[in-house]
Amino acid sequence: MSRRITKVALVFCTIGVVINVVDAIVTGRFEPHDVFPAFVALGAGSELLKKRRPKVARALYCAASVLLVVAGSVAGYGAWSGLFRGAAIDWLNLVLGVLVVFYAAVCVGQLFAWWSSRKASRSSRDAQRSREASPSHEDADVLGG
Repeated sequence: MSRRITKVALVFCTIGVVINVVDAIVTGRFEPHDVFPAFVALGAGSELLKKRRPKVARALYCAASVLLVVAGSVAGYGAWSGLFRGAAIDWLNLVLGVLVVFYAAVCVGQLFAWWSSRKASRSSRDAQRSREASPSHEDADVLGG
């Protein structure tokens, strides 16, 4: 995504966050889908900071992911419980809940793949070091062993 589009998304989503906060204060209730402008703003901020401050960008991305999972879980729980009780349901919240389940599954899969590749590279690095540290059979013949 271009930096200009990312900056525009950050500005508009920040305005959306302010509107949703004011709305929550005035009405006294906060809907789970009200956090999605904050999610997009955190994602845009992380995209803008990716090259200059990669650790801060990663922290913003993690915060956006946690916010998405929490808000989607709250929305999805209410919709699923309404569906099982036979009550009227909000289809947007139901779809959000399903998408969050898929998102969490993909995140867990990526985490597992990263962990297993890191473990494999660590074990191959340890094997390389142990081969370099122990004398080979050719070295033992030269040393008279």
